[in-house]
Formats: sequence, structure tokens, C-alpha cells
Amino acid sequence: MLETLRSLENQLLLPSVRGDHQQLELLLHPDFIEIGASGRMYDRAQILDALPEEAADYPVRTIENFRLRELSSGLVQVFYSIVENETQRTSIWKFEGEQWSMIYHQGTRWAS
Repeated sequence: MLETLRSLENQLLLPSVRGDHQQLELLLHPDFIEIGASGRMYDRAQILDALPEEAADYPVRTIENFRLRELSSGLVQVFYSIVENETQRTSIWKFEGEQWSMIYHQGTRWAS
């Protein structure tokens, strides 16, 4: 499960996936919410509009210190760092049907 979810998080960092509306619809749960590093909250529709626009210029991101905890059956929270933009990130993934989809994501900048 750890490697599956790490792979899914990595996919969401790839410009090719961020620019693919169909792929994003599969990866982001219909009830998806994100709280950005700015503290602003975004819903799924806003993210589906925003990610393709920034995909071409999206820089390489490297996941480090990836770990997870199971919240309940089919519901997992992951934690990791992105060194390039100094953020700690957490996502909640939900397993429904035969696939995982992200239902929540938050990025927080490290204190200077």
C-alpha cells in the first residue's frame, strides 16, 4: 500500500498528469478539498481548472520521508516532504471500487 500511494502522489507531481483532465478526474475524489500553502481552500472543480493551466511550467518535485497511517478500512493518510519548495504535505486517500482517489490534500511551508 505504501508504494502504491507513493506512486499515486508522484503521478500528481508530473506535468503530464497535471495537464491531463481525464487522469486528474480519476485521481481526485468527487468530494476532494485542498488547503494550499497560502491557507486558501480549493474544491475539486477549482483544482481541475488550475492544474492543467500550470502543468507546462510545473517544476520537478521530489518526495522525501514518505509515510502513512491507516485511518480506517479503505481510508489512509500520507505524509511527506517536498524539498524543492520546502513544504510538508499530507493527503487522505480513499479506496472505492477498485481504485484509490485523493479526497484531501494540504501543503504547509516550513518555518524559516
